[in-house]
Amino acid sequence: MSLKFRTEFLPGKIDHVLLCPIVILVIFLLRLSSTPVTPLALDILSEESLLAKQPKDTVPDFGPDGLKGLTEEQKKELFAGNVILVSSPETSPGGQTLISAVLLFKAPLDRVWAILSATEKQIEYLEEIEKLTLVEKGSDFNRMKFVVKVIGKRVVYTVIHHFMPEKYYFWWELDKKARHDLKELSGFWRLYPAGENRTVARYGSCFVPDFPAPEFIRDWLSRKSVGSSLEKVKRYVEEMARNL
Repeated sequence: MSLKFRTEFLPGKIDHVLLCPIVILVIFLLRLSSTPVTPLALDILSEESLLAKQPKDTVPDFGPDGLKGLTEEQKKELFAGNVILVSSPETSPGGQTLISAVLLFKAPLDRVWAILSATEKQIEYLEEIEKLTLVEKGSDFNRMKFVVKVIGKRVVYTVIHHFMPEKYYFWWELDKKARHDLKELSGFWRLYPAGENRTVARYGSCFVPDFPAPEFIRDWLSRKSVGSSLEKVKRYVEEMARNL
């Protein structure tokens, strides 16, 4: 089924799917661009676009069925198989979610969790990733180093994933103690059962670069990269779930 993407999120917000390899493309497009911009004048860097920091153990609440905040029309489109982009007050524990989405996986909850939480598998469906290395693994977290190649350039950063399987929730943050080419990176997935062989997934993410972005970059990210990335995730998860 083709996916219909709603653009009901706040203007100027940008996307990051899982570990946001698209961020890397932005970095190098900005370096190549000669477009003059005013530092900190863009929505993606404004204080208004970043919510207050939350405690690290805060879990976003989307109601008992994951549908909190959705209109009846959005619910209808969601269960028709469409990916819905929404503005949302809930954020990742870092408190910096700039874009949120909800989608329906045609797969059981436990299978979707097993696939999405296997973060070392991202290299299988995000072609921007050149190398992915598990640096450390604990009982409820892992630390992964990414090498992403875009436009002939390599960018390195390390991400810490935190897992709460009892709530079908995990979130990630940039490991600032390791080498990184980003200023900020964070996000989350939270899953809800939606009947037999169906799972509602709420997703949120953000990144904050060290530099302002031209308007054409913001527009490209908010309207194209979100849909493209989530479509890849949805397709991969559903295909893998059929084989489990």
